[in-house]
Amino acid sequence: MIHYYTNREISEKLGINPARWKRWSRAFLPPDPLGGMQSGYARQYLYGDLFTVFLGGHLLSHHKLTVPESVRMISDLASWMKKAGFLDLKKNAGVKDGICLRVLFYRENGAKTGSPFRYLIQEIRRPVVESHGSSVHSPAAVISETVLGKIPENPVRFYENPETFLLNLSALSDFLVTGLGAR
Repeated sequence: MIHYYTNREISEKLGINPARWKRWSRAFLPPDPLGGMQSGYARQYLYGDLFTVFLGGHLLSHHKLTVPESVRMISDLASWMKKAGFLDLKKNAGVKDGICLRVLFYRENGAKTGSPFRYLIQEIRRPVVESHGSSVHSPAAVISETVLGKIPENPVRFYENPETFLLNLSALSDFLVTGLGAR
């Protein structure tokens, strides 16, 4: 069954100011075709739209990006997030089976065309090992990295650039799903 979320429900469950949530949704989603300022119809969100607004709000308030930068970043990551399962509540790409997904990104100065951001996707896998007859996640992790979009001239730049941000998408997704009570 498809569950729709309302502004009030989201702001109560996640502890976000309702005016702030509405402002974020106007910034990151197209206009609601069923509602208007005077229609009396409350906007309803599917999980994919809800995650998009939540991520955009996180980029604005925690990473201090501007609205156009946040919109651009969400646009750049949208197809990857869909493939990874972040926009589907059933797949939910939160931390599971010892796998965590996070994004490192920085703004490239002087980018003439395309996105000014460069992205490095890290998949962190903690293998399951047998210890004293029970299965536990190993303290050692295997990290696989994928550059998304245009590959920078120096891929090590992700680690050398003091302006590199870390976006822990799995933890963000887990926080959202837990807050909504969907788990």
